[in-house]
Amino acid sequence: MTRCSMLLAALLVSTSGSAIAEGAFNSANDAIAYRQHAFGLIKENFGDMYAMVKGKKEMDADAFQRRAQHLALLSQIPFEAFKVPGSNQGDTEALASVWSDSAKFAQIAKEFQDASANLAKVSTNGDAKAIKQAFGATGKACKSCHDQFKQD
Repeated sequence: MTRCSMLLAALLVSTSGSAIAEGAFNSANDAIAYRQHAFGLIKENFGDMYAMVKGKKEMDADAFQRRAQHLALLSQIPFEAFKVPGSNQGDTEALASVWSDSAKFAQIAKEFQDASANLAKVSTNGDAKAIKQAFGATGKACKSCHDQFKQD
């Protein structure tokens, strides 16, 4: 089991059942750490796919498909932790606009989730052009959120 797979498994175990409810966090710092871990796994999966798409790493269709499936799942995980009171303070790179424009934040999060789900679906067909397009759309959705809601 790879490091990423172990982290994903641990994260999924920690989010099963009622643990994903907003009240499951013991503190705002727990919510911040939760979403940072989820985003770290998103970055790791996305980075591996990026290397394959850009030819920096040999394309492995099975590995790409697994990464895309992981990304689709992971895209669902971090956003609930922004709803925890006080999680706008502390060790976070989230901008105040996450909370002041929460409707826009939710919309962009949904766009990222939808793009990630589409990438996972497209990755199963083996069409390199379609995969690259879906990957690009997912990257664009991810960047859109960073541009508007994350400190550099």
